[in-house]
Amino acid sequence: MPPAPADEAPETPRVRRPALWLLLVPALLYVLAPLVANRVEPRVFGLPFLWAWVIGATILSPLLIWLTARLDPVYRENAPEPLAGDTSAEGHRS
Repeated sequence: MPPAPADEAPETPRVRRPALWLLLVPALLYVLAPLVANRVEPRVFGLPFLWAWVIGATILSPLLIWLTARLDPVYRENAPEPLAGDTSAEGHRS
C-alpha cells in the first residue's frame, strides 16, 4: 500500500519542550570562556583559570545533556520525534 500524501498524514501534536533550552548552557560556557575566564589568576588546583573553566565546562556538558534528556517529555514517553526531513517534497515517507 503506498504511503499517504503529506496533506493526509496525521497531525502530530506539538509538545512544549522548555528543557531543551538547557542545551544552550554548554555552548555558552565555551563561547563565554575567552571573555569571562581569559586570565591566569586565580589558579584552581594549580591550573590557570581558563584551563579550569574549560575542564569544568567539559565535565558539566554531558551532565546537562543527560538532565535535558530526562526532563524532555518526548524522551520520557519514548515517543518518536517528528523531524522535518522525515517527509520528502512529494509527500511520501522516506
